[in-house]
Amino acid sequence: MMFLSAILLALLVGALLGGGIPRLAQLNLRWLPLLGLALAFRILALIGGIRFGMVFAAEAGLLLTYGLLFVWLWGNRQQPGLQIAAIGIATNAAAVLLNGGQMPIWSGALSAAGFTPADVAGDGFHFILEARTAAEFVAAGGLLGDVIPIPLPIIRDVVSIGDVLLAVGIFATIVFSMTRADAPLRRERFAAARIASPSMSSMNAGVAYAGTLAGTAPGGIGPMALPQPSMEGVRPSRPESAYLRLARNRNFVLLWVGQAISFFGDRIHQVALAGIVASRGPGSEIEVGFTFAATAIPNVLLGPLAGALVDRWDRKRTMVASDIARAVLVLSVPFAIEISILLVYLIAFALATVSLLFRPAKTAVLPLVVHDDELVTANSASTVSETGADLIGYPVAGLIVAALSGIIGTAFVLDAGTYLISAILIGLMVVPHDPEQQTGPMKLRAVWADIVDGWQFLRHQTELFANTMVSMVAQLVVGAEVVVSILYAQHVLEPGSPDYLQVYGFLMASVGLGSVVGGILIGAIAARFRKGPMIIAGYAGIGLAMMAVGFVDETLMALVLYFVIGAMNMLFLIPSITLFQERTPQRLMGRVVSTRQSLVFGSIATSMALSGWLAAVVGPSTVFVIAGAACTVAGLAGLLVPAMRDAR
Repeated sequence: MMFLSAILLALLVGALLGGGIPRLAQLNLRWLPLLGLALAFRILALIGGIRFGMVFAAEAGLLLTYGLLFVWLWGNRQQPGLQIAAIGIATNAAAVLLNGGQMPIWSGALSAAGFTPADVAGDGFHFILEARTAAEFVAAGGLLGDVIPIPLPIIRDVVSIGDVLLAVGIFATIVFSMTRADAPLRRERFAAARIASPSMSSMNAGVAYAGTLAGTAPGGIGPMALPQPSMEGVRPSRPESAYLRLARNRNFVLLWVGQAISFFGDRIHQVALAGIVASRGPGSEIEVGFTFAATAIPNVLLGPLAGALVDRWDRKRTMVASDIARAVLVLSVPFAIEISILLVYLIAFALATVSLLFRPAKTAVLPLVVHDDELVTANSASTVSETGADLIGYPVAGLIVAALSGIIGTAFVLDAGTYLISAILIGLMVVPHDPEQQTGPMKLRAVWADIVDGWQFLRHQTELFANTMVSMVAQLVVGAEVVVSILYAQHVLEPGSPDYLQVYGFLMASVGLGSVVGGILIGAIAARFRKGPMIIAGYAGIGLAMMAVGFVDETLMALVLYFVIGAMNMLFLIPSITLFQERTPQRLMGRVVSTRQSLVFGSIATSMALSGWLAAVVGPSTVFVIAGAACTVAGLAGLLVPAMRDAR
């Protein structure tokens, strides 16, 4: 059902974007006989296994089918999406190999999706995984099995991480094929190339066209500096959506999907961690605050240092290494919780420290793989991937944590798996060399000089510094939202009810939905407006919505307000990110971004540490009113700062 849904959605999206189904036939795919052979093996193995009771033959045929599909997909990996689908097939095949030709279905996910064991009885391919501990779950290959519940009518299902990657890859490939330039557009570009250079051969003109149309070097490596032909005398075509150009950029797609997968795992981890700590009994409000504060403190203490290191290291390798390190740390959480809450604080601190290296590396890589005029849209798409994970991950996490608290360690195992998937996809990227990147010996004096350079640039770049100062006050609201939301659900919306975890998940999902809707709209229209007023309006809007939450004790109204918070968050976040990318030289990108994050996260960490304590004293609702008022005042104060107000 998931694959059919992905195909139907892709056809719908492709049609809405002006594409045509007949263009699917124009997709240049190699080794098509392998695809037919894989299907034939699957059918023959299934028929033979049923008719003669040959379980081994059916399992062998299935594994051979997986192998042929992987070879075919990998052989066509130059097509956007099929590289991701190949990784999906590989992860599913690994789960089947670990279990002797069968795919595990986690019993908890089966229940969360609304199924019973009878629904899979007699399947022959699937078996129900009953895990009492996280160690048993890993040993049985549960990480790569069907562990993600989809409890929605019509598309109800239990799927694996590999299924998700397959669906995403198929979706991307279909949309890419349907929205490719049609023949008339090719003729226009070809004619333009001939006008610009009459002596150019037909073959050279075709190559020049292919590079300028896709906006990337061969293989999607990044912006390609080709001479732009004159379009004089050629009928102009309708401007193409920046989102479509990004969809054809293989490197951007790999980064986007990898992050979307790991963001989904993060949401499961966050709900599981918050639920475990919040249920520890009296004083848990303060422990929740300290747990989340531990994730913000590294940004204050180590942010500038991390930025200086990222500016000297290979950025793709830094992201891959960070993902692997975070996977290892997340896996240790279930064991640390059993020993001491102090170990949980330390792991949260370490996770945030490693993430310090990932974020500026990603920010610095993005301008290298997309065109300047696509940067706002790329930032919007990247932000939407995170907020889309909010939309899907939080409700699913709420269901899992509420129903399966006895084996909640599996949530952290799933999160670790998503980091590893992200590392693989990012590792497949081809990032152009950055000639401005800092090199030289890693001496303490040199690193300190780099940190000072980053601070000096930020301090004297008026627009960026004003944005940072306002953000330091306005984002007090972020710390309050992260810490107090679960306490708000527990004590205000669902007092005395175990359903508060699900309500908390839906609150976070509502933020995600607002962020997705807001991010898509802002990505489409942001280039028409000045960035300064958008940032100010975003901060003021978040503050007012958060203040209103403090006066609400009804779940539906709270969900509406959290939606507004998510949309307003995009209104300041996307222009702010773009402003820093446009104003900061590549050689300083890591240091400047990290220095800003250090200052802003200092405010967030303070808010986190105080919010839990303050919620225990005056209640969650009052904390929201206080934090919302501070954010509103800070946002409106930006109107008094010309550099902030007039930023373009």
